[in-house]
Amino acid sequence: MSLFLAEIGKGLAARWLTLLIPSGMLFLGLTAAAMLLGHGHALDAAMLVRELDAAAARPATRSPGAVLLLAASVVLAAAGVALLVSGVAGAVETLWYGQWPRPLQPLGRRLTARRLARWQRADEAHAEALRAKIRRLDADGAVAADIPDTARLNAVRNRICLVRPDRPVWTADRIRAADLRVHAAYGLDLDSAWPRLWLIVPEETRAELRAARAAYAGAAGLAAWTVPYAVLALWWWPAAPVAAGIGLVALRRGRAGMDALAELVEAVVDLHCGELAARLTADTPDEFFPESGDRITRRLRKGA
Repeated sequence: MSLFLAEIGKGLAARWLTLLIPSGMLFLGLTAAAMLLGHGHALDAAMLVRELDAAAARPATRSPGAVLLLAASVVLAAAGVALLVSGVAGAVETLWYGQWPRPLQPLGRRLTARRLARWQRADEAHAEALRAKIRRLDADGAVAADIPDTARLNAVRNRICLVRPDRPVWTADRIRAADLRVHAAYGLDLDSAWPRLWLIVPEETRAELRAARAAYAGAAGLAAWTVPYAVLALWWWPAAPVAAGIGLVALRRGRAGMDALAELVEAVVDLHCGELAARLTADTPDEFFPESGDRITRRLRKGA
């Protein structure tokens, strides 16, 4: 599924670059202010105004050629920053998919182990609550008031992961959960089946998937801005809280975006797996059973 997500995201690059240039110009403006003010006068607006007035009063800045050259330089620099951030956004998506480079794999294993321990505690609490509920049902089928809320405990566990965690980050496990849930319900290998499902779904469904993918890519692009702002904080401390705020918002949006995308992927399978079976086999089942999924998976894999 990560290959599919990367493929439909290719057309987003040019659009995101266009959107990033204004953000790049804002960053350049803050960088100029940081160079003028530094840490000691970080929030001194009066000093910034004086420095800008002094720069504007210089004869060189009144030349039309100098003004045009400065404007062109700013636009080109903003485009350069946008390209840099776009590259970082790709790296962020790679990390969010759980594809961590070798130097980061020890950290990834520790994060995975911590997420797994949290999930196991939540899973055991849910299981114990279910056992207690079964033990304490009265003759009328009512549940004692002091039994833990199993629905809440189930939600707590699912917020950690819908399946047993196996990746360092939530987003990677969420798209992995879609694979596992589809296979458990239908016996269908999603990696093999998805390209064929993509060809038979209506254009409206594809548009919904592209929109969800764009929202997820947007969150990764936002997260990428934490890098230049964190670097800027070395010279201007107000950039540090800006970087932290951007990172928190990006993480929330990335999680929400991946959840929406994975839900859409599962919904497409739920609604169109019967049509896929009809297209690939002579069967037109009223219900799609795992046996049908296994047969389709063997055909699609072509022995691989």
